[in-house]
Amino acid sequence: MTQPIYQKLANNLQQQINQGNLSPGDKLPSVRRLSSEHKVSPGTVLNCYSLLEQMELIEARPQSG
Repeated sequence: MTQPIYQKLANNLQQQINQGNLSPGDKLPSVRRLSSEHKVSPGTVLNCYSLLEQMELIEARPQSG
Protein backbone atom coordinates (compact mmCIF):
# COMPACT_ATOMS: atom_id res chain seq x y z
CA MET A 1 0.00 0.00 0.00
CA THR A 2 1.32 3.44 -0.91
CA GLN A 3 1.98 6.05 1.74
CA PRO A 4 -0.10 9.22 1.72
CA ILE A 5 1.75 12.29 0.44
CA TYR A 6 1.72 13.96 3.86
CA GLN A 7 3.46 10.87 5.29
CA LYS A 8 6.13 11.03 2.59
CA LEU A 9 6.74 14.71 3.36
CA ALA A 10 6.91 13.93 7.08
CA ASN A 11 9.41 11.12 6.44
CA ASN A 12 11.56 13.50 4.39
CA LEU A 13 11.56 16.13 7.13
CA GLN A 14 12.17 13.47 9.78
CA GLN A 15 15.27 12.34 7.85
CA GLN A 16 16.52 15.93 7.70
CA ILE A 17 16.02 16.27 11.46
CA ASN A 18 17.74 12.94 12.20
CA GLN A 19 20.68 13.80 9.93
CA GLY A 20 21.15 17.15 11.66
CA ASN A 21 20.18 19.21 8.64
CA LEU A 22 17.45 20.74 10.80
CA SER A 23 18.45 21.59 14.34
CA PRO A 24 16.29 22.28 17.39
CA GLY A 25 14.94 25.80 17.10
CA ASP A 26 15.25 25.97 13.31
CA LYS A 27 12.21 27.31 11.53
CA LEU A 28 10.53 24.94 9.14
CA PRO A 29 9.42 26.17 5.72
CA SER A 30 6.06 27.92 5.73
CA VAL A 31 2.99 25.93 4.78
CA ARG A 32 2.65 28.03 1.64
CA ARG A 33 6.28 27.54 0.63
CA LEU A 34 6.36 23.77 1.22
CA SER A 35 3.02 23.44 -0.54
CA SER A 36 4.37 25.30 -3.56
CA GLU A 37 7.71 23.45 -3.62
CA HIS A 38 6.09 20.01 -3.55
CA LYS A 39 2.99 20.96 -5.56
CA VAL A 40 0.60 19.77 -2.85
CA SER A 41 -2.27 21.46 -1.07
CA PRO A 42 -1.71 23.48 2.11
CA GLY A 43 -3.86 20.88 3.91
CA THR A 44 -1.36 18.18 2.99
CA VAL A 45 1.46 20.22 4.53
CA LEU A 46 -0.65 20.87 7.64
CA ASN A 47 -1.23 17.12 7.99
CA CYS A 48 2.51 16.55 7.61
CA TYR A 49 3.34 19.11 10.31
CA SER A 50 0.62 17.71 12.56
CA LEU A 51 2.12 14.22 12.23
CA LEU A 52 5.60 15.52 13.05
CA GLU A 53 4.14 17.28 16.08
CA GLN A 54 2.49 14.06 17.26
CA MET A 55 5.88 12.35 16.90
CA GLU A 56 7.33 15.17 19.05
CA LEU A 57 9.85 16.04 16.34
CA ILE A 58 8.59 19.59 15.95
CA GLU A 59 6.79 22.06 18.18
CA ALA A 60 4.25 24.64 17.05
CA ARG A 61 4.91 28.17 18.19
CA PRO A 62 1.85 30.31 17.59
CA GLN A 63 2.46 33.78 16.18
CA SER A 64 6.08 32.99 15.32
CA GLY A 65 5.63 33.57 11.61
